[in-house]
Amino acid sequence: MKYEIRFAGVGGQGNILAGEWLALAAHGMGRHAVQSPTYTAQVRGGPTSVDVLIDDDEVIFPRLTAIDYFCCLAQRGWDTFSHQLRPDSVVVVAPSLVHKLGPGPQKIYRVPIIEVTKQAVGKMVYTSSVALGSFSFFMPHVVPKDVMVRTIESHAPHGTVENNLRAFQAGWEAAKSTPPVARNEIAEDTHAAVRESRE
Repeated sequence: MKYEIRFAGVGGQGNILAGEWLALAAHGMGRHAVQSPTYTAQVRGGPTSVDVLIDDDEVIFPRLTAIDYFCCLAQRGWDTFSHQLRPDSVVVVAPSLVHKLGPGPQKIYRVPIIEVTKQAVGKMVYTSSVALGSFSFFMPHVVPKDVMVRTIESHAPHGTVENNLRAFQAGWEAAKSTPPVARNEIAEDTHAAVRESRE
């Protein structure tokens, strides 16, 4: 079975690290996994993404063509990297930073990953673990929660394991309490708000 995952946002949000740890977790399960980061010229604050392709078979073509899971933490990341979504993609966005989604068939989960990071550990460096916690809730058939926890325990820098695990659990809980909203509904609300602001 093949799964295509993309984390996107802007430089400094930890998206690349999330992709790296997710690929390591898949390797630990005996699966093949390839992660491909994308940077713009403006590394910090510029649009960035990491694509992770996980497959039971050897990865021959390491490019995403039909994304199963997309997590976006910035409007610039959405504008640049939201293509290639499937109609049934699981889409997670940071609601305080991603507003303009445009119409589409997907269900959107507005998980407040940035705010959860601040509340859980107080340092934005742990955003990647919050994002992975949300991923593990929505996609347990890809990488189970316990596998992701063991990966964090093994690869988090010395002295940060406890905070990373706290952030991961906070992300999992936040995802659990977030209902889906139709993308078209969000697009209509955004359009209405823009129209009202011009009147």
